[in-house]
Amino acid sequence: MKNLIIICSILFVNLIQSQELKIEELLPPESKEYTDLGFLKNELQGKQLVMLGEQTHMYGNIFEMKARVLEYLHKELGFTTIAMESSMYDIWRMNKNGFNSKDFNNAVWGVWSNTLEFQRVVKYIEKNNLKVIGFDSQVNNTSQFVEDFYDYLESQNITLKLDEDDLGIIIEGVLENVTIEEDDIKYKVYEKEVNRIIKQIEKLETNETNYYWKQFTKSLLACSQESYYNKKEILTTDFGNKNDNIRDKQMADNLLSYINRNPNEKIICWADNVHIINDNSSIKKPIAKEFISMGSYIHKTLKDKSYSLATIHANDSLFDLGTKKWHSTSIKKSSFEYELSNLNKPYLFVTSNQEEMQSIKETRLLNFVDFTNARLDQLHDGYIFFKNATLPKLETPIDSVNVSNKQQDFGEKIEQIEIGKNVILKGQLIDKESKEPIPFATLILKKEEIYRVADENGFYELPIKKTMIENASVEISSMGFETRTIRLKELKDKTYFNQKFQTLNEVVITGFLSPKTVLKKAILNKKINHPTKPFNFYRYGKVLINKNDTNELDLELITKDYDDGYLSPFVITQRVEQIKWNKNNNPKKYKYSSDFFSYRQNAIRYANILHKRKYKKFNLKFVKSDNPIDETTYIISFQTERNKWNYTNKPYPTEYSGRVYIDKETFAIVKVVENWETTLKSEEIEKHFKEYESYKRFIKAKQITIKEENTCTYSNIFNDGKYYATKYFNRSYEEIQNIDDKIENRVLEMDSELYDFELNNVEEIEYEFRKMEQTVLNRVEYDKTFWYSFYKRKKGEKTE
Repeated sequence: MKNLIIICSILFVNLIQSQELKIEELLPPESKEYTDLGFLKNELQGKQLVMLGEQTHMYGNIFEMKARVLEYLHKELGFTTIAMESSMYDIWRMNKNGFNSKDFNNAVWGVWSNTLEFQRVVKYIEKNNLKVIGFDSQVNNTSQFVEDFYDYLESQNITLKLDEDDLGIIIEGVLENVTIEEDDIKYKVYEKEVNRIIKQIEKLETNETNYYWKQFTKSLLACSQESYYNKKEILTTDFGNKNDNIRDKQMADNLLSYINRNPNEKIICWADNVHIINDNSSIKKPIAKEFISMGSYIHKTLKDKSYSLATIHANDSLFDLGTKKWHSTSIKKSSFEYELSNLNKPYLFVTSNQEEMQSIKETRLLNFVDFTNARLDQLHDGYIFFKNATLPKLETPIDSVNVSNKQQDFGEKIEQIEIGKNVILKGQLIDKESKEPIPFATLILKKEEIYRVADENGFYELPIKKTMIENASVEISSMGFETRTIRLKELKDKTYFNQKFQTLNEVVITGFLSPKTVLKKAILNKKINHPTKPFNFYRYGKVLINKNDTNELDLELITKDYDDGYLSPFVITQRVEQIKWNKNNNPKKYKYSSDFFSYRQNAIRYANILHKRKYKKFNLKFVKSDNPIDETTYIISFQTERNKWNYTNKPYPTEYSGRVYIDKETFAIVKVVENWETTLKSEEIEKHFKEYESYKRFIKAKQITIKEENTCTYSNIFNDGKYYATKYFNRSYEEIQNIDDKIENRVLEMDSELYDFELNNVEEIEYEFRKMEQTVLNRVEYDKTFWYSFYKRKKGEKTE
């Protein structure tokens, strides 16, 4: 009996030991030592490809730990190529001019390049002359891709069978907005043409250029199929679902085809965990089980030559980048993360090559919050565990920004108006010539802080105090009509307006040129008539926000801006230099200049009426102004029935129209006026706004009316033939009719004057993605002396 007890005890001890998880403790991510990573020599023996994963692209210390592993793999194991989950095309294009850190950061996705921790990788690549490639099918610089694509096809004598401009419009829609434009070419016809081009490339000589363009075109096809076939959104919080399968399959093809061409290279793949899953057959969870990762294709092809190393954490809270708030995400006690967390080690490595990993475990690998049952040894070959994953060092939670006492003083509310002292003025605005109503005209009583927009039939309502009727005036404006200022007591039930522009036969104006010809020449001459090199300027900006007939914010500021040129894909960056708070009822909300001046303000850069292909899809007419100053310009009115983002730059259906002013001598663009008008019902509101922050304002709305106007003015300030933007004006108006029929309105007005341009000693101002310093409004205090001298200067300029 005694011997039996001893034998059973030995068996029990052996069972416990066999089930004990084997781990390796790791040094912190910021460490420059690699002694703790020595186990990787045996773990990665015979591997050609090591895939380094991350649990979503949002944790700084995970980026830095991956950087440590990358450095070790290069120094100790001879890995020399870095394959990024970023645009294959954009990184290839960067490599044509040789590696430099700025271009590399622009080529990879901002989730990495805008973090301090990832710069450790960038510096290491540059210092050690490592090779970098991309494998993502998506494209960053879409407009340049189309130009390069067409140039390549021409160089290889591959003739397009579809209209070049129509095809280009579809390609840009796919790559920019994941949408298919079928107004001119049906998708099936387009897909057939892209497949034909791929087959034509496959017949060409096998060389580096043809290889890359075959992969780029296959990637374009994958993006197109993803846009067309994945029309139905899959409601899930899991990181992977079947709508991701097309992209993952193409990314695998991009990476495997490169490995096949370069069999002697040892490659480090930098990607998200979900893309490097080896085998998800153990996942039985609905939706998640239908996902087929890039890693599964690679694992089946390379077998023991590839290794998938995931990262995993035990955070009990999640930072929402949208709301800038923390949310509780507790760790399930039966989970893999809980098991590792209880070891009380900050950083660990766990190999999947052990008996303890060969069973079903609960894990949060596939979700921010929910846990999934899976064989972890089948998902990945190894795991790096973080007891606490931290946000990038450039991340600044919104609550950490200080608000000055001066700003708080502007938070007093104005006296509420009693209903008995109000009166509502009702009327209609009419075109004097056609007798048709003027829709969506703007009515402003600026001093009284009242803004309204007429409806689609020209009707308006002005809620005012009775005491205003005698002395107050309203300014009424609508694109194409005279602007009138009328005293309230003189308003009639119908107010008539003269058209400001006369539509003319194109022959009357030009003799030979059509509006399409004039506009085409102006677009082609953008690189001649407008700046293409980097420059600085100062901006005097004025911001007004009015809610329900009360000014909530009245702000003036001076910024120094950096513009990379009007043909650049990169946004303007800026630094706040001076600030003047006239009123701020919500000091905790308005904190950054980028809240106001990051919109698509420069029409030459962003307006689709000035796009080299899309302008042909607009209805164009010559018009004549009654202003003598416009005699030296062609004025072209435009309008489109294509109420999609590809033409309107709006995510919701809207009427889009305007005017382009073009110098008759140089064909330089001197002014652009854009106008958007729309009314949406509740079902349309949910469809088009649900994914946006603004949906919070509309969630109880049964109807909204939106009107926006944008004006850009360009001047030849140096008399060198280059026309620079010198004025921007944007006003957007929202009227919300809630389900209880209560009406709310909101106006945002932004006015900018640009001055003191610098073309030589140009200062590049860093783009702020997460760390907000340069654009923080309260980075400077109110300077009374500066503003006195500034207003004096402006007054002097007006009198000259």
